[in-house]
Amino acid sequence: MALTLAMESAQGEGKVELLFEKVVTPSDVGKLNRLVVPKHFAEKHLPLLGAAARAGTVLCFHDARGGHATWRFRYSYWGSSQSYVMTKGWSRYVRDKRLAAGDTVSFCRDGARLFIDCHRRRGNKRPSSIPSPVLVPAQASFVSNNKAPPPPPPVVVVEEAAQRSLRRLRLFGVDLELRPEPLILLDLQL
Repeated sequence: MALTLAMESAQGEGKVELLFEKVVTPSDVGKLNRLVVPKHFAEKHLPLLGAAARAGTVLCFHDARGGHATWRFRYSYWGSSQSYVMTKGWSRYVRDKRLAAGDTVSFCRDGARLFIDCHRRRGNKRPSSIPSPVLVPAQASFVSNNKAPPPPPPVVVVEEAAQRSLRRLRLFGVDLELRPEPLILLDLQL
């Protein structure tokens, strides 16, 4: 694994422990400027103790790809949402690494040193918004000696005109596509 090799060469013969990986969501890389750390990983690997539990702390991560880059994130517990978050410094990491929803961020430890790395999601395409669903009818697939295999299921494609008439709304860091509803006119005679 490239991550392990880069960190071992930086540290000599140290043993690198993968703490956890997270596939970042649109809200992790959006305008909320925070990364939500899964609670079970936060409590197991990055517990906040004493005064840090109330006020938070600053965690310093070394770039796992080598070099002298360090990343400092404010790490705290938000009681209102009962979640552990990395805030201050996170938006800079997102910008500098050009993270997008679907990318994976890895957190590792070598003794007292913490490391961070990121990996692009598979494929070259970056979603500009939440993809439209593709409708495929459910059917059982089987092969019989007497019959040819069933034809592939049809795919419903949205017309280009309908795509152009979509409106987009950003809500809590998620892009929503709004399709126009047909106008219903009521003739109310009193």
